Amino acid sequence: MTAVQGTAVEIRTEDGVADAYLVHPDDGGPHPAVLLFMDAFGPRPGLRSMADRLAAAGYTVLLPNVLYRNGRAPVVELPEFIGDEVRPELFRRLAPLVLALTPDLAMR
Repeated sequence: MTAVQGTAVEIRTEDGVADAYLVHPDDGGPHPAVLLFMDAFGPRPGLRSMADRLAAAGYTVLLPNVLYRNGRAPVVELPEFIGDEVRPELFRRLAPLVLALTPDLAMR
């Protein structure tokens, strides 16, 4: 596996500043790009780890927080493990944010 370099970045949009995680192989060369779209829970250590694995395989990966209009990731506090006992409460808090995210907003 290739060594990778990851960093927090900010992306200016017409709606504000989106926080994101950008990671790429640490060899200075060009690499194909991957846009890693978050799930309802948003960017978190498990998704950053997935981005790191993709980068180690030779890709430049961007993991944006598409819910940035509601705050920086994590938009709601997340436990280390999202088990069945906490899912209903997390979905109750996240559902309005996710449902408000139209395709147009997600693309912006």
